[in-house]
Amino acid sequence: MFAYLATFFTFGALVLEVFNLLASTYNQPFLKDLYFVQYTAGDAFVRLGLWGYCQGTIKSGVVFCSSPSAAFVWSSVPGIKSYTSSLSGLDSVYLANYVLTWIAFGITVGALVVTMLAHFGRPADFLASIATFLGFLVMLATFIILLVLCLRGINTTAEGAYGRLGDCIWMHLGAMIALLFGSLWYCFTCIFGGPRK
Repeated sequence: MFAYLATFFTFGALVLEVFNLLASTYNQPFLKDLYFVQYTAGDAFVRLGLWGYCQGTIKSGVVFCSSPSAAFVWSSVPGIKSYTSSLSGLDSVYLANYVLTWIAFGITVGALVVTMLAHFGRPADFLASIATFLGFLVMLATFIILLVLCLRGINTTAEGAYGRLGDCIWMHLGAMIALLFGSLWYCFTCIFGGPRK
């Protein structure tokens, strides 16, 4: 029973991580609404994601999304200085966020695959417990990086501009908590799971 709950939480974390990986990739109805932070000045806004940015106006919505690029640097957005001024000089932080996000995704997939292929055996549950806890730690690190980047930009917005956190921050938090719960449930399965065949 515990193993099924743990797998459910791990699968939920995986789904949320996929949504985070798709944030601001293309100007499609669902994808353009996934972003980490939005800065607004007057009628215009820019939304920043893991792979790129989307721009638009409040009246017409998103009109343009950049081509996806790995380890996208938020300060490279044209006109970002009219929204906020503190996102430059952090290229290595954006790269670290990108790499850690993929590591967390890989750990989550690995934990889910090991558990499913081993048919919820005790050794597999033990490995999944360790893997999901490592995934939680990596997600915690990326969450702190993202929160600091977003709040740093929000706190230094230009005159007449403001910023707000996007849905991907909260999905990231949800995935992180799901990995923690998954790790705990896998651990409970190993300890209290009873005899296995």
